[in-house]
Amino acid sequence: MKAVNLFSRGFRAMLPITTGVIPFGIVMGTVASEAGLSFWRCTFMNVWVFAGAAQLAAVDLMNHHAATAVVVATGLIINLRFLLYSAALVPVVKNSGTLTKMLCAYWITDQNYAVMSAHHRELHTPEQAVRFYLGASAAMYLVWHLSVVVGFVFGNIAPAAWALDYAVPVSFVALLIPTLKNKKYICVAAFSTAASLLFFALPFRMGLILTSLLSISFAAVLIRRREAE
Repeated sequence: MKAVNLFSRGFRAMLPITTGVIPFGIVMGTVASEAGLSFWRCTFMNVWVFAGAAQLAAVDLMNHHAATAVVVATGLIINLRFLLYSAALVPVVKNSGTLTKMLCAYWITDQNYAVMSAHHRELHTPEQAVRFYLGASAAMYLVWHLSVVVGFVFGNIAPAAWALDYAVPVSFVALLIPTLKNKKYICVAAFSTAASLLFFALPFRMGLILTSLLSISFAAVLIRRREAE
């Protein structure tokens, strides 16, 4: 399959998921404007950090005059989950060039990783997976930046009654459901759900990291039991 076709497939596959990203980006832009950041500072932060949850936390902390070290440490803790994503991408990008590896690492988000994982059975080689991933990432990057600009310039234009806070988790559920192809997948999903609820109250979003590690370990145990059988 041509590289251009794979790139465009990834781009199109991401578009439905961006419906959950748009309100989040608008909120980010609105919060940055209300915190007194200039348009160019907001844009620089958006390009340099490119991590919505960390950006929101950083702006809130800066608005409360937190120390720089606290702001940086909070952002790093929130983004620890990307270590797991990048480790999972190693087999995909190991034969790619340095610039491609750097771009793939920079563009890692929850959404584009989830989209590539949902389509991994259609991508038969690492090269195909990289092209698809870059297309999905480009769509995510473009929509995120445009959404933040809209929020910064026009404010939060969505009525509160729409409850768009649910759009992001619902988009992930839409990606998850088709991947539950057998009992083991369902068991891991159920385990992850229970663990995330159990550890939800942990500070600094550490519940997400702990849930991910436990779920990966649980899945590894199931795989080993299957191989032993």
